[in-house]
Formats: sequence, C-alpha cells, structure tokens
Amino acid sequence: MNALSVLFLLAFVVSVDQRIIAPVLPSIAASLHATAGGIGLAMTSYAFAYSTSQLVYGGLSDRYGRVRVVRLAAVGFCACTALSALATSPWLFVGARLLAGACAASVIPLTLVYIGDTVDYARRQVVVGRFSVVTSAGLAFSAAIGGAVAYFASWRAMLIGYAVVALLPSALLWRLPADAPTRPAGEVQPVARFVDFLLDPFARTVYCCIFAEGFLLWGAMTYLGAYAAVHYHLDQLRVGLLIALFGVGTMVGGAFMAPLRRRLSERALAGLGGLLMGIALLTITPGAAARAGAWPLFAAAMLLMGLGLVGLHTTLQVHGTEISAAARGKAFSLFPASLFSGVAVGTAVMGALVDAGGEQAMLAICGVGLIAVGIVTARIRRRRMA
Repeated sequence: MNALSVLFLLAFVVSVDQRIIAPVLPSIAASLHATAGGIGLAMTSYAFAYSTSQLVYGGLSDRYGRVRVVRLAAVGFCACTALSALATSPWLFVGARLLAGACAASVIPLTLVYIGDTVDYARRQVVVGRFSVVTSAGLAFSAAIGGAVAYFASWRAMLIGYAVVALLPSALLWRLPADAPTRPAGEVQPVARFVDFLLDPFARTVYCCIFAEGFLLWGAMTYLGAYAAVHYHLDQLRVGLLIALFGVGTMVGGAFMAPLRRRLSERALAGLGGLLMGIALLTITPGAAARAGAWPLFAAAMLLMGLGLVGLHTTLQVHGTEISAAARGKAFSLFPASLFSGVAVGTAVMGALVDAGGEQAMLAICGVGLIAVGIVTARIRRRRMA
C-alpha cells in the first residue's frame, strides 16, 4: 500500500471515532455514575481539541513532513482511545477524549494537504471526491458500529477494540517512507505567519467561504431532525434514517466525481453544489411540508444536500490546498479552523432563531445563503503556483 491509501484508511477510522460515543453515552454515564450531560462534555472537549489543534499540525507538517506528524499523532490516538476505555471517573473520561480529539485532528486535514502535495491539480478534485466518500462513510456508519459493538459487549470493550483496530493503519504508516518536509529544518527562509494568509485576498476569500458554508449548512442541519419530527410527523427512527440520506448523497457524489469533473468545470461544480443545497432547504419549508404531506420530499432534500455538498466543499478544499506551496500545511490549517468556527457560530445563531419560532426564516436564510456561497466560490480565480 502507498502512503495515500494508508492515510485514507486511517481517515476512515478517525471519521468513525468522531461519533462513536453518541449511541453509548447513556451506558457510559451509568457506568461512571454521571449524568448524560456530564459525559456529553467528552464530545464537547473532543470537538474543541480537534478544532484548535489544526493550527499546530499545519506548521509542524511543513517542517517535518505530513506522514511523520500523522505517524506520531496516530500512536497517541490509539493510546488515548484505550485510556478512554480504562477511565474510572467522568473527568478522566473527558480528559482522555480531549487528548484523543487532539491526536485525531491531524489525520483528515493533513491527508488533504498530502493530496495537495502529491496530486496534480487537474486530478486533485477527483481524489478529494474519493476522500469524501471515505470520510462520509465513516460518519454514516459510526453510530451503527458503536451501538452494535456496545450492545453485544460493552462500551469499554468497544473502545479497546477500536484502539486495536486503529493500530493497523498506524503500524502501516511506520512501514512506509516518510515524505520530505516542505520547510527543511536547516534551510533558512521567511517563516509564514497566519496573518500573511489572512491578508491575502485569495486565501481570505476561501476562508470566508468555508466559514459561511459551515455556518449555513451545519447551522441548519443541526435542527433538521427536530424540524422533521414536528412538521413531517416522523418518529426518531425514521428521522435518523432520512437524515442518513445526506451521507448517502455525499458518498454517491464523491464516487461519481471523476465523470462529473470530465463534464463540468470546478466553477460549475461549486455553483451547482450551492444551488442544490439551497433548493433542498427551500423546498422543505413549513408550507412545502404541509403541501407535500409526506416524507419523500424530505428524503429527496437530504440526498440533494449531500450531492450539493460534494460539489461545493471539494472545490473549496482544492482551493485551500493552493493557498501556499511553501507552507501548505500551515495555510490549510486555517481552512478547518474556519469551518469549525462557522459550525459553532451557526449552530448557536440558528438555535436561537429556532427557539424564537423562526424555523422558516432559518431555512430561507440558509438556503439563499448557500446559493450565494456557491456563486462566490464559482467566481474565485484559481491561484497558479510555480
């Protein structure tokens, strides 16, 4: 196996880990004599560490190489996942999950950076699309995997087993040659600063677009389950299955990225992606739900959302890998940081709007906003690196 294949495998493992705790949270709370909210802090701490650690890994990977950094972080991830299983108190569990999130944070962003280093621009969006299939599959199956293993064994056995599974791609990385750093330790050259990227119009536009995508898409997605239950009169099982179609749409779009890319430019894909996501949200407004009177409309919207995300998000990811060739890791680290910041702010803002009875306004704002993000992304002029 080559390094990219192993990184893809490790990314799948990390994607599963991001949501593996959710279905077994009540069991963990009972075992550790804690409340569900107290154990829920483990998910919060994981997400916080995952987002903030991005800013560290980018610069380290520029100096020491992508594979070298991921190797060490993967070992830490395995160890911290095992420590989570051995926790004897809620705070030890939360702390172990925080460290696991910090280690997991290296894998997906640095894999995208590695793609930027090793794949020609003409093929890059196709490879990024395939990568989206891997990460989407991990997210889609994480709850099922975690729930099934925990049901037949225990949550501790689930995490120990998961740590052992993660050892396989981690060990394979150590058997492969490391990539060369883009900024060798002995080489004297100007050190790129985060402010330099933020002052660059191309980079700033990319960061703003991915922030807006996170704000609008996940600000709405967070509340679509509750929205479907009320307006489409669906139970939790059917709501979960329908929302899973979003992941199915993402996987299908990523799988067909090669033929799509042969027929459409990256600009067309970005614009079409934003349009599909916008239409999906605008067609499930309360009025549309009442007229439809059934769940197929919501199901079709979830599929459209997933398909649209592939077109818009992969275009932004490819642009993100083009911000700087000399400091690609550090430049790209602001990309996931912007995305997660948008998710956090969007969830808070849209939550306040939903609590005030503004569900229709939320869908309209997010729908129109995503169409606008697609248009702006389609107008970004690709940077040509030497």
